[in-house]
Amino acid sequence: MARLSLCLFLCLFQSWGWAQYEGDDVYDPFADYSEFEENVQEEADINFFRNGRFFNLSLLLGGRMFTDGMAQYVEAAPTPGIALTYFFNLRLALQFSYTFSQHVLGPFSGQINNTNVNVQGNMGLTSIAFDLKYYVNTDNVTRGLANLNPYFLAGFSQNSRSFSLVDQTIVGKDDGAGLDMGFGIEIPVARNEMFVGAQFTYTFANFSSENRPWTENPQIFLDGDIMHLNFIFGFNFL
Repeated sequence: MARLSLCLFLCLFQSWGWAQYEGDDVYDPFADYSEFEENVQEEADINFFRNGRFFNLSLLLGGRMFTDGMAQYVEAAPTPGIALTYFFNLRLALQFSYTFSQHVLGPFSGQINNTNVNVQGNMGLTSIAFDLKYYVNTDNVTRGLANLNPYFLAGFSQNSRSFSLVDQTIVGKDDGAGLDMGFGIEIPVARNEMFVGAQFTYTFANFSSENRPWTENPQIFLDGDIMHLNFIFGFNFL
């Protein structure tokens, strides 16, 4: 009788254990595997290698102008430069750019310590910028516009001004951090090996000396922000 009871107990325990194991999929080593996700990632990689770019190098030529006080006393001038862009994917890229310009300053006159002065000379401006670029998806627009690559950009820049005045050998300098915002467009040519385009950037600049007046009577400030329009000719590296 005791042997019969023990056999029945072992049979019930073995049946319950197998049922528990068969119903539990925790032991499945492929439980988190998704073939669909792998296919999507593979398609994205193939699309990037077919239509994307790793980085590009571009030449910039445009003009730089200003707002507020600098708009009144500093003339606009041509602005050459160079830019290097690295692409994370088809839509997002990081751009490094260097631009410089030489502007005519003045003339304007006023008083400093009750002494009449005339200010005239040149102002040099260099900018080093790091901007993120987001390219807008144009797959769903008409065929004639699908090859365009419009984008928005935002980032930071370091801007440096240098002043050289007539009849003075001293050159004044000041720096200012800037917040860049802008937009542009790129049009591929030569089977996507090169491109042409245009870019507009507005920089909210804060120079260290812009709150100090150049003349006391009247008070003249060289403050303001920077506007920059570039025409671009670039080379793609696939």
